[in-house]
Amino acid sequence: MTGPIHRPSAVTRRSFLSRAGALAVAVPAAGALAACAQSTQLGVTGDGEQNADAFTAANIDWRAEKGTTLVLGAEQHPWITAVRPYLAQFQKLTGITVQIQVSGEDQYVAKMPITLAGKSGTPDVYMVWSYGQAVESGWLEPLDGYLADPALTDAAWYDQADVFTTARDYVRRVDGSTYGVAITAEAQVTFYRRDVVTDPATLADFDGFHDAARRAGESGKTASGVALRGKPTADAIAWPAAGYVFSYGGYLVDPGGGLALDSPQAAAGVQKYADIVKAACPKGVSTWSWLEITTAMQQGQVAMLQDSSNASIDLRDTKKSRFPDLIRAAAFPAHDGVSKPNIFHWIMGINARSKHKRAAWLFLLWATSRPGAAQIAASGGTPPRVSAWQDPRFRASFGADAADAALATLLQADSRPITLAWMHPQWPRIGDAFARAVNSVFTSDRSAQSALDEARRTLKGVL
Repeated sequence: MTGPIHRPSAVTRRSFLSRAGALAVAVPAAGALAACAQSTQLGVTGDGEQNADAFTAANIDWRAEKGTTLVLGAEQHPWITAVRPYLAQFQKLTGITVQIQVSGEDQYVAKMPITLAGKSGTPDVYMVWSYGQAVESGWLEPLDGYLADPALTDAAWYDQADVFTTARDYVRRVDGSTYGVAITAEAQVTFYRRDVVTDPATLADFDGFHDAARRAGESGKTASGVALRGKPTADAIAWPAAGYVFSYGGYLVDPGGGLALDSPQAAAGVQKYADIVKAACPKGVSTWSWLEITTAMQQGQVAMLQDSSNASIDLRDTKKSRFPDLIRAAAFPAHDGVSKPNIFHWIMGINARSKHKRAAWLFLLWATSRPGAAQIAASGGTPPRVSAWQDPRFRASFGADAADAALATLLQADSRPITLAWMHPQWPRIGDAFARAVNSVFTSDRSAQSALDEARRTLKGVL
């Protein structure tokens, strides 16, 4: 898998996952940018659209690559939905046309390694499904030179300090090099129905959360207490279960680069996750992923959902959720006063074999800049910028309590545990072994330590 992942719009990132398909869209030609206009509105639709001055204030030659056509490769995702209304704006600003090639998640993850390994120059810029693999395979253009070149990047205008530290660390390799730019942000939080869980203070630690989930299932108001992912794959249960491992002081891959998923701390975290699943999750959850757990919460089958902050939009959707006004969010629980929820950032990068690298950089700069992030956030995206998450329009649509819970996490989160694992070139194998181990603990009578010991044996020679 690529991530938890995770990401809202009117339809969230994950709600797209059940709809595989492919399509290509070319942005229609647009008129030239008026050279002397003040505060010229550049765009099409989009309530949060920024005016021309927000971009032309940058000391950047936006027209340097005019006439270029870029191919953007992506999976079906709310970030793509959110950026699409502003692509005509980008074309007016730069003279660059963007063609989007979108595939369902399964198709995208399967075809992109084949495409890039075949030394194709397109897509020019693309969503990176496995950062470690893409860097090690030579499929991504190094970006440090672009960031440091004043002719290509106005550092003061771009304002890296506004980007979450976790997002900057997420794309920074061990040697300090950067090959991608984060485009989204999400964090592990707890959602609950306030008519069932009346004292959210009980959710502050894992034992309290465990007890609250059990009592919610016995309340008579819902069939079960909580929905957690159970599907035994790296793109499903691994992400939420890892938040338990990290909070209990464990790693999946330790700072020295060694396999650590069988440590006592990791086993304690996994055991707690499995115990909660056994005590308070619906039957059949062992095959559930994002779509199933959000649907269960929307339909009122459970009183709580613990997963990505991006669930907020789906759970508060009045057309999909039975109890949108009763949904509230709380911070991820702590163990012995330590809470290390998982986080996730989708990454976008430039194809190392693209013939239009500078044009691709202008696109990344535009889309991830402060004004670019503001308009994407207003259209349902979750950009990795503090200013976007603090914007009143974003908070109103996302849910102020969910935004607060996620923002607090993203500002303080330790990104090392997830980057050490998820950015590892062998993550797909490590993630699947870990996922199978976690699933086996609540589908059998084995202990977490036994399951993780076996997972380590299956990974012998990987690290």
